[in-house]
Amino acid sequence: MNRPAPEHLKKTARGEPVTLLEAISEGLFEEMVQDDRVFLMGEDIGVYGGAFKVTRGFLDYFGDLRVIDTPIAEGGFTGAAAGAAHMGLRPVVEMQFMDFISPAYDVLTNYIATSLYRGAGPMPIVVRGPVGGGNRGGPFHSQNVEMAFFHTPGLKIVYPSTAYDAKGLMKAAIRDDNPVIFEEHKVLYRAPAP
Repeated sequence: MNRPAPEHLKKTARGEPVTLLEAISEGLFEEMVQDDRVFLMGEDIGVYGGAFKVTRGFLDYFGDLRVIDTPIAEGGFTGAAAGAAHMGLRPVVEMQFMDFISPAYDVLTNYIATSLYRGAGPMPIVVRGPVGGGNRGGPFHSQNVEMAFFHTPGLKIVYPSTAYDAKGLMKAAIRDDNPVIFEEHKVLYRAPAP
């Protein structure tokens, strides 16, 4: 692509410190530029740029075939991501808040996580989103959901605590042929880089 990257994604290249949120955004963007099989889907990630603006500018850069705004149907679009992965794509699913991952629990634990073991092949899916309290989100926007998935064979769970780790782990998660749940603590989103 000959278009310039969105300006807010050039901080690392300029040697400026980035926040955890910016590092996640950079990791996503770089992987999408490198591999046209990578695409995003989730609620309000396109036009709005995501609840926390992680995907701001992505729709304009990559278009609506690679940045897909979905309805509020977490189980449905996570299942659609599984189908896309079977077809050789590398979907990154954003849960607007990880609190809402429960409608996708069945497809994540009984289909996506077990795909390789059942002979259905690799399942290169990343399911990412914000977790945790500390921002007055109330009971439906402040949960930590990792314990619901810890004992699920076939799922990897990532929970970065620094911008450096977040970017590297995001890139590794997207390149992984196994499903990865990528949790991002909201309190850490805008913390300055160490």
